[in-house]
Amino acid sequence: MGNTILKADIENLLAKDGDIFTLIAPEEANALKRMIFANKTKWTKISALPDMVYKEFETKMRQDCIVSEIKLINPPAAGPHILYEERGSRMYIKISDSQSPRGILHYRKCLAVVGYFAGIKGKVIDPALNKGNYNFSDEDWIRISIAARYCLMPAKFIQKVLLMTQMYDESNNTARSKSFKESFIDNMVFQTKLPEWVVMSRLYEHAYNSEEIAAIFPKKSIEELIDFYKENEHYADVVA
Repeated sequence: MGNTILKADIENLLAKDGDIFTLIAPEEANALKRMIFANKTKWTKISALPDMVYKEFETKMRQDCIVSEIKLINPPAAGPHILYEERGSRMYIKISDSQSPRGILHYRKCLAVVGYFAGIKGKVIDPALNKGNYNFSDEDWIRISIAARYCLMPAKFIQKVLLMTQMYDESNNTARSKSFKESFIDNMVFQTKLPEWVVMSRLYEHAYNSEEIAAIFPKKSIEELIDFYKENEHYADVVA
């Protein structure tokens, strides 16, 4: 397992807004495109798309693997509390069922799906296999997490919540107890039902591709962004 987080790799992914298509194999990318196109009449609001995509790929993962949500006795020291184990011809995925903070279980389940299709099935990310256990490096998990957040909070969804917040802010003439930035974050958390630090991570990442978001959340340097990841996911690998 690697012990270095390469700034260039993170920056290259952020330049593409964390697009998951850069991390999954062509077969899965084509299946994703076909599925979205075939079902485009079924989602009437932008927030329905990530949920639809997630459920489709989670179903595929659960058909291939034995997936369980349990209390992990020895969870990984860094990164999300997700374990991938290979026993014979079957893949077992264990996801910590801890519900604190609010929304973390759903977030871990999404990470498990991205990790499976990017690192186990697609081999675009190549984890180390040791005695049946797949070990992702800190950089692997950072890239997987960026891609998962891209799926959960696509650019159009962020824009919609931003416009909604702006409309409310302009129409509310009473004294405000919160700043516009705080209201926007609260609305994103409410709409996604994800932990605030997950939402903040995505907004900092999207600032690399949106001047409008960058005006609210000034772009962090790659080093500052990795420090933010380390603070919340306890990564320990050195940055180069």
